[in-house]
Amino acid sequence: MSTEKNSMLRVRLTQRQSDELDAIIDELQAQMPEASVTTSSIARYALEKYVSDHIAKRDGTKIFIEINTADATEEDIKNLYDLLSRLFDETKENYSPMVHYMVGEILEPVMMKMASMMKLKKPGVKASE
Repeated sequence: MSTEKNSMLRVRLTQRQSDELDAIIDELQAQMPEASVTTSSIARYALEKYVSDHIAKRDGTKIFIEINTADATEEDIKNLYDLLSRLFDETKENYSPMVHYMVGEILEPVMMKMASMMKLKKPGVKASE
């Protein structure tokens, strides 16, 4: 990480962001040793994704949802997970396969995150419960 480009990029990052970036690079290099993953290649990818996402938001071709869970209690997370599970099941029964698919695309990352949060908060509980 000693190149001038990499150090210029890191000037704007917090220590936590910088550490996380290092972890991402290490993970990607372990998964794909043949790929040359660097700070600048990730920065280039992030910028491309940011612009693509901006266009998709503007054009309405993608839906973006960001929810802050910092203040949610464990009970809130569990109730939300149960509610989303019921909603997803209902779409399969009562709506077209396309609606069911889109609901799944929207809910799956949220439900995966909630399942992992529930697991983290209660180490003895299995994800299947």
